[in-house]
Amino acid sequence: MGFIKRIIAHELVSGSFYLFLGSIFANILAFLLNLFLARNLSYVDYGIFASLLSVITLAYIPAGSINTIIVKFATKYYSQNEMDKVSSFYFLSAKFILFLAFALFLFFLILSAPLSAFLRLNNIWYGVVVSLVISIYYLNSLNVAFLQSLLKFPFISFLNTVGGVIKLIVGILFVFAGFKAFSGLWSIFFMTLGSFFVAFIPLRGILSQRNIKKISIPTKEIMRYSIPAFFTVLFLTSFTSMDVILVKHFFDSHQAGFYAGLSLMGKVIFYFTFPIPMVMFPLLIKRHTLGQAYKKLFYLALFLVFIPAILITGFYYLFPQTTINLFLGGRDYLMLSKYLGIFGLYVTIFSLVNVCVNFFLSFNETKIVYFVIIAAVFQIVLIYLFHADFNQVIYVSITVATILLATLLTYYFKKFNL
Repeated sequence: MGFIKRIIAHELVSGSFYLFLGSIFANILAFLLNLFLARNLSYVDYGIFASLLSVITLAYIPAGSINTIIVKFATKYYSQNEMDKVSSFYFLSAKFILFLAFALFLFFLILSAPLSAFLRLNNIWYGVVVSLVISIYYLNSLNVAFLQSLLKFPFISFLNTVGGVIKLIVGILFVFAGFKAFSGLWSIFFMTLGSFFVAFIPLRGILSQRNIKKISIPTKEIMRYSIPAFFTVLFLTSFTSMDVILVKHFFDSHQAGFYAGLSLMGKVIFYFTFPIPMVMFPLLIKRHTLGQAYKKLFYLALFLVFIPAILITGFYYLFPQTTINLFLGGRDYLMLSKYLGIFGLYVTIFSLVNVCVNFFLSFNETKIVYFVIIAAVFQIVLIYLFHADFNQVIYVSITVATILLATLLTYYFKKFNL
C-alpha cells in the first residue's frame, strides 16, 4: 500500500496525471470532431484534410525542436531559482519566434502551388490556410514551452481542454457552413489562437519582470545543443508523418483517406502516452541540474508508456471492427481491420523511442541525432521502394522503429549502465 502511495505521489506520475486528464479530455473532443469529419466529409475530402494535417505536423517539427531548446535552458534557470533570467530568456525567445513565425508564413505561402500539385489538390487556398495555421502554432508553442519549464502541468492540462472545446465547436460549425476539408484546418487555427491568449494568464509573473535584469546568453552552449537537438526532433517527428504523406502521393485519393483513418486510430496510442515524456523531460533537467538521481525516473517513464500502449494495441488486435466503428463510423473503413493491430504495434515501438530520445536530449547526449536521422531517411527510402499495399508501408515502419529503439537502448546501457 505504501509503495502504491509513493508511486502516485511521484512527480512524474502526478505531473503526467494532470497532463493526461487534459489530454484525454482534449483527445475525446478531437475524437468527436474527427468522427464528425469522417462521417460528414467525403473520403476524398477527409483524405485531403489528413494529408494537409501531416504537412502541418511536419512544419510543426522545428517548433518541437525549438521548444526542446527553450525548455532545456528555461528549466535550468528555474531550477536554480533565477526567475530574472527566466524572464529575460522569455523575451529573447519571443523575438526569435515572432521572426520565425512570419518567415514560415511567407515560406509556406510561396509553397502553396507546388504543395497543391504534389498532393494533387485542386484548390490553392489550402496552402494559404495551412500557412496561417503553422504561423500561429509557433507563437503558441513559445508559451507552452515556458509553462512546461515552470512545471505548470495543471494549467497545461486546462489549456488543452480549452483548446479542445474551441476546436470541436469551430470544426462542426464550419462543416455545416460548407467549408468541407477547410473545416478541420480552421478548427486547428482557432484552437491554437485561443490557447495562445489563455496561456498568458500564468506567465504574467514572467512578463512583469522584464526590466529586472538582462542576461548574458551562452551562445556557444545553446548552439552546441540546439543544432543537433533540432535535427533529432525534426527527423523523429517525420516517422509518424511521412508515411501519410507518401501514401497520399503513391495511392489514389480513396486509399489515402483510408490510410489517414488508420493513422488516426494508431496515433491514439501515442497521444495517450505522450504526457509522460513531456513531464519527464523537464524533471530530468531539474534533477541533473541539482545533482539528483535520475535513472529510476527514466525506467518509470518507459514502464508507464509501455503498459497502456501494449494494452491498447492488444485491444486493436482483438476488436478491430469495434475500434473502427467507434472512431470512423464503420462503413468502407472496415477494410482496415487487418491492419489496425500491426499499426498499433508500430506506434507502441515509436512511443518508446520517443521516451529514449527525450532522455538523451535532457542530458545533452546529442550524438543520437545520427541514429535518428539515419532511421528516418531509411524509412522514407524503403517506403519509396516498397509500397505495394498498406502492409508493406507499415512493416517498413515497424522494422526501422525497432532497429532504432534497440540502438538507443544499447547506447543507453553502454553510456549509463543499469
